[in-house]
Amino acid sequence: MLALYTDGITEGSDNNGKEFGEECLIERLRQHRDQPCQLALEGITEEVRSLNPADQHDDITLILAKCKTR
Repeated sequence: MLALYTDGITEGSDNNGKEFGEECLIERLRQHRDQPCQLALEGITEEVRSLNPADQHDDITLILAKCKTR
């Protein structure tokens, strides 16, 4: 899976300032690797948005791509 993202994904933070972070993104990509890209994308972006839904100052951009196996 190829993931392209802006810092709004990794720098999304909760009310205490704890960021989603790169390690969390990598873990979520691993968790969603068997799902279609659209489902993985929705799950990850929703988790970032839920950290602090009223105070998102940055864009949230995530593009996922996978090769189809034959």
